[in-house]
Amino acid sequence: MVSSKKEIVKLITPLPMTESQKNKVKSKLSRIGDINQMVFQEEVDPSLLGGIVIIFGEMLIDCSLKTQLEKMKEGIII
Repeated sequence: MVSSKKEIVKLITPLPMTESQKNKVKSKLSRIGDINQMVFQEEVDPSLLGGIVIIFGEMLIDCSLKTQLEKMKEGIII
């Protein structure tokens, strides 16, 4: 039996995404699941500075510039 339950995918970016950017993200996500079973929710968070954060089920993919800078800072301080 095929599940008809839609999975919510949250896309958080510092600026609104263009259609081209949305299509690239959907193309990448199609490798891990059926994008026809995904409901995309977009959120703008200027504090990210750049990049994207994707929340998919229990998975968190953080490719934001903010997080990368924080990791670099931690590496320098330690």
